[in-house]
Amino acid sequence: MKGQQLNDRWAAVAARAVVAALAALAALPATVPANAADAPEKTLKSQNATPAASKDQTTSDKATSDKATSDTRRPAASIKIQIAPSWPKTLPEAKAEKEAATKPPEVWAPADIAAAKARCDIILKKIAAIAIPEAPIKQGACGTPAPIQLISIGRKPQVSISPPAIVTCELAEALSTWLESDLQPLARKNFNTEIIKIETMSSYSCRNAYGRKGGKLSEHGVANALDIRGFVTASAKTAYVLDDWGKPQREIVAEIAAAKAAEEKAAAIKAAAEKAAQANQLAKKNDAAATPPSATASNVGAPAAGIARRSIIDGIPKLTVTLPGAKPDAQDKGDYSFAEPDRLGGPKSETSDAAPQTLRKREFLHAAHRAACQIFGTTLGPEANNAHRNHFHIDMAQRRVAKICD
Repeated sequence: MKGQQLNDRWAAVAARAVVAALAALAALPATVPANAADAPEKTLKSQNATPAASKDQTTSDKATSDKATSDTRRPAASIKIQIAPSWPKTLPEAKAEKEAATKPPEVWAPADIAAAKARCDIILKKIAAIAIPEAPIKQGACGTPAPIQLISIGRKPQVSISPPAIVTCELAEALSTWLESDLQPLARKNFNTEIIKIETMSSYSCRNAYGRKGGKLSEHGVANALDIRGFVTASAKTAYVLDDWGKPQREIVAEIAAAKAAEEKAAAIKAAAEKAAQANQLAKKNDAAATPPSATASNVGAPAAGIARRSIIDGIPKLTVTLPGAKPDAQDKGDYSFAEPDRLGGPKSETSDAAPQTLRKREFLHAAHRAACQIFGTTLGPEANNAHRNHFHIDMAQRRVAKICD
């Protein structure tokens, strides 16, 4: 029933459109025939067929003929017919209108480019950096009007960006502040030297956050973010996030929670097994009480064969033997297994404590991360999630409430 009503509705709309088109065509002015230009020739032939007229009359007819020829050869004015949009609006039409309204232009306005370049010039003159200006980038919602290829920052020492990063000048300025105020002092404190290279993993990339198909645009998509793998010092010491951060606290907490859950599960299984064993023993006792033992007569005076007797062997106590270096098993006190002998005076086993150099690298990375949280809008590292286990992500996103620091 609903389908028939929809068909009738569309048929009525189509009929009204046809009527409107026919009415528009009927209102058009009559056009001049295509052979109207032949009219002067026909008029001339008809004049030759008639008797000669006066000179004035001939001149008048010629003027009239020329005017007619001029009028017929003049192109007719074009007429535009406006067709009302279809109703109801189809889904493809609605989608096309929405995309046209929200789709950003594919080029930057000259005013935007000029303003961004002016800001960039001021920043680059203020900081110690080597940068190559890049052409404006515009890829849909991605891009920036005045990107730069950042080669190095700092002076004495000059810190190379490897590989060079496509970023905004604002991000280069924040990176310079982080280097001079925090990274170099931390390197001198922990390594007795300075950083000469920052190893990067990603800069400009037109993509969503975490590379997902859905979600918001990443700050990498506007050249406003940088992923850092690690740092290299003048004495060839390295501090890499993946190798030297240490086990993230979130992993430690997850391991503790998993161990607790496994312990609780084992305890529940053990309790269920003990309960089942008790129930089995109780059932056996009940069966034994319900069935009395039978007696069989004997002519020798020996006890009845059917009477339960206790063997003398059952009364012999177990013999416990302790071997040197053996220890009883916690599950069965009667079972013994060999354990590693105690070392009373010999060399001690290796400990799991990290070497001092590893601790210094860890301290450097953690302190660098904390300092970055005070400068950048977003700072993510191994504590954030597994996607940032091997690098620092820093960006200049504007935050309304507080900066993100994980």
